[in-house]
Amino acid sequence: MRHYLKEEQFLDEFYDWAVAAAAAVGNEWRPNSDCDDAARKQAAYFLKSGQMTWLTFSSASVHHPPNEDAYAQIVLESSNRIVTIWVSSTDRNAIAKIQVDQSK
Repeated sequence: MRHYLKEEQFLDEFYDWAVAAAAAVGNEWRPNSDCDDAARKQAAYFLKSGQMTWLTFSSASVHHPPNEDAYAQIVLESSNRIVTIWVSSTDRNAIAKIQVDQSK
């Protein structure tokens, strides 16, 4: 299992999965390959102040059990909600499904 706290690192390896996840939430999240520490600090400020209306990357975990296909859990949040998305691949197509979508 690998855990990602930096969006850009997750996107470097799993951009297609991120695009599928974004589509699953109606593009309320826009994957940001240029994310950096300054962008994370700014997002944290807006989350805490209640002004983050768009979903932003919180973390992702990629699991690759023996003899099974890999899958990821991506956690996104805004000031009002937390969304967990499960993403996997079949025949090179990423499939995303919302697991949890709850208000804060």
